[in-house]
Amino acid sequence: MGMQTTSINRRSFITGMLATGAALGAGALVGCGGQPQAAQGSAGGSSASTAGEDWTAPPAPIEESEIAETIEADIVIVGAGTSGIPAALTAVEEGAKTVLLEKGDTFFAAPNWFAGIGSRYQNELGLTFDRNEIVNDLMWYANHRADQRLINLWYDNSGEAIDWYGDELEESGTLEFAVETDNKDTGGKHASPPVAHVPVEKPYKEMQPNKMGTRLTHPVLLDKAVSLGLDLRYKTPAVQLVKEGDRVTGVIAKNEAGDYVRFTASKGVVLASGGYSGNRYLMEKLNPNQSQNLTSNPQDNGGDGFKMGVWAGGDYGRCAWVMSSDRSIEGGGWTPGSQPWLRVNKFGERFCNEDAPYDFGANAGAMNPGNDWWNIFDANYWDAMTKYHTTICSRMVPAPGAVCTTLVPTDADNFYEMYMAPQLESGNMVQADSLDELATKMQEKSPDITAEALKKTLDRYNELCEKGVDDDFGKIGFRMVGVTEPPYYAMHMITGETGLAALDGLRVNTNLEVIDSEGNAIRGLYAVGNDQGGFYGMSYPWYYGGLHAGKNLTFARLAVKNALSA
Repeated sequence: MGMQTTSINRRSFITGMLATGAALGAGALVGCGGQPQAAQGSAGGSSASTAGEDWTAPPAPIEESEIAETIEADIVIVGAGTSGIPAALTAVEEGAKTVLLEKGDTFFAAPNWFAGIGSRYQNELGLTFDRNEIVNDLMWYANHRADQRLINLWYDNSGEAIDWYGDELEESGTLEFAVETDNKDTGGKHASPPVAHVPVEKPYKEMQPNKMGTRLTHPVLLDKAVSLGLDLRYKTPAVQLVKEGDRVTGVIAKNEAGDYVRFTASKGVVLASGGYSGNRYLMEKLNPNQSQNLTSNPQDNGGDGFKMGVWAGGDYGRCAWVMSSDRSIEGGGWTPGSQPWLRVNKFGERFCNEDAPYDFGANAGAMNPGNDWWNIFDANYWDAMTKYHTTICSRMVPAPGAVCTTLVPTDADNFYEMYMAPQLESGNMVQADSLDELATKMQEKSPDITAEALKKTLDRYNELCEKGVDDDFGKIGFRMVGVTEPPYYAMHMITGETGLAALDGLRVNTNLEVIDSEGNAIRGLYAVGNDQGGFYGMSYPWYYGGLHAGKNLTFARLAVKNALSA
């Protein structure tokens, strides 16, 4: 891989060195995605910014004299995560000379579930699906602010992607897929189909905790890809796309020694760098409604690939939004927050139907003065959660057909140790033997709460629970569980957003090529994962377990195959 000289005009560069704002502090969204690993990142350039700069304007190009080396490849992938890693393995399996660039010192791993339709695993279980029902339900979640052709693309191709991924897991001898067949009873209000495939460590244990997720699978896929010739480079941020005429032909990156290296890509560049949710400047510019409430985001998702795509002429921004959930607390996240406990605002008043998709719960909480609320429950918390029977990310009680993670407690005492004792110590949760005492303790964070108001709310709620009909907010009857037996507990929740899944990014066509504002493809440039938009609206379909990771996997394979066949 010696030095090669190539004559490239200054105007052929689309550079990526604009400073953009330090990343937000990461909290913890534990559940579907797990907790981001602190040492990991996506891939891309720097992340500092100067206020007032036009971030959409391409910065000055890197001089030819600054480039120390040129390396030829067929496919260059930016970002070693849930999209970049399967893209890289797909490419080398297809015989392509492939480079995978990652700015962190290891891969990024968070997701645990992969959604797919029509996999062999589902077929073996006799599971069937209605394409129109699911596609239109996902468009409903998106308020039709999504490209339905992309949702069709996932539906029609995800089964093949899951089967391919499953083959790789089974070849390892240590991992396998389990299918989540225990789905939420929504009372017909929302679909909750059995689409989630969960990579677990063998042997799979039903009704017991399992080790699972991409922390286990990424090393397996990467090891195989490297054995097949993948050029994997950590600590090598992509800083610039190379564009000749109307085609992207490569990437310039900075190696660990600080030298610029040009990677030519005869077939295409795939952006899979994690989106921009970790970049405060871009969040404030593009998504001011959520930027101040972002409590959890994968570190180093600074928008580097996204920016480079925009500088290459890519369109973006039909619906700037990130995944949100009702699990945020001061200092991180609390997985049981999505249980449909009684919720009260700063005045001690009930304010919503608590049994809703998790981002809907966060939206309802954001309507409160102070953007916070309290979850109220009593000594029978384990029995209550058994009756609630929530699933996938919010599952707290084992059940047949459920794929239980190490985050799912085994009994009431285990739940207390895992989720209650730490929060009682932190002060986010208070405990009391009477409602008077509970209200007094809640006043430390919510001074406007009175014992009278709290008792009035509890009396009404318990009356409705006894009746089995929620005349006030319409919660499903079997999830109306009273709060009657001390000790009483109140958990303080805050409105927060998680950037684990960006719901917007670069616009793409059905070939996953980045398109410009006129809808024309930018040849040689593809976007997947959080760098790619158009699949969601302003909510994430939480009842479709693993939809984001499943979409990312599916589109990563398609992008590479399309690039190689173009």
